[in-house]
Amino acid sequence: MIGERRNATYRLIGYLMIVAATVLFGFNGTLSRLLFDDGVSPTTLVEMRMLIGGVCLLVVLLASRRKEMKVPRRSAGWLFAFGLSLAFVTFTYFVAISRLPIAIALVIQFSASAWMVLGETIWFRRRPSVYVLVALLLTFGGILLVTGVWRLSLNGLNSIGLLFAALAILTYIAYLLLGRRVGRDIPPLTTTGLGALIAGAFWLVAQPPWSIPANTWTPNHLFLISLVGTIGMAIPFSLVLGSLRRIDATRVGIASMLELVAAGVIAYFWLGQHLDGWQLMGCLLVMIGVAILQYEKQDVQNVSAN
Repeated sequence: MIGERRNATYRLIGYLMIVAATVLFGFNGTLSRLLFDDGVSPTTLVEMRMLIGGVCLLVVLLASRRKEMKVPRRSAGWLFAFGLSLAFVTFTYFVAISRLPIAIALVIQFSASAWMVLGETIWFRRRPSVYVLVALLLTFGGILLVTGVWRLSLNGLNSIGLLFAALAILTYIAYLLLGRRVGRDIPPLTTTGLGALIAGAFWLVAQPPWSIPANTWTPNHLFLISLVGTIGMAIPFSLVLGSLRRIDATRVGIASMLELVAAGVIAYFWLGQHLDGWQLMGCLLVMIGVAILQYEKQDVQNVSAN
């Protein structure tokens, strides 16, 4: 009984970490939108987001957790691959939303959870639990309602946008799976910090500092970019990797759909964007779907105990 309670608490903390991360990602979305509308390019924002987040975490590690900075040789390649996944996961998403209606891009990206469930079923030859299927249906249905994608015309969609939306699915899945693999040997802060620096180094080569547009360096832009790098990268990505040590990647992917709910609520209060009845119902469905996942293991354990 004590072991069951500890395991339930362990998983609950993982889900709470995801909830906190999605709220911060929601703030990041609003901050990023403000920067895009003011002329900052997606490439520049991704580059500086990774560099600022990586440097912040590196300072924390050097100041208080130097022992955690040691990377086992067997994990070095996995860490490098994880850093590249960080480099591309945000970039592909930004390109997709710049060329497609944002609702369509969001629905395509968040379908990653469904593909992960399908892949897990085929690869491991086991059926997903009823909890996972119900949670997936509720959360994805909620996403459809929140985005209002059915109101949009699908004619004449940009082919490059669709390509990058598909790549966003692949990079998001790679980010979750690689994060879980690297997390076996390396603590979350170290994984996030070093991974972000690898991603930042990649974008420094792709876009050297001297080629960054001059309008990026205004005090207002730098302040907002610093927030994107800290509360929009360093903290939430560390929380996601921490949750991956407690919950598998498929369930983390489903729970991450809360990001859209958080972004909608934040935009409502901050930007004055309207949420209609269907969107509010969609938010509720997503929250119910994520809540259902928390009871999955508890119920299985109780049945086995009885």
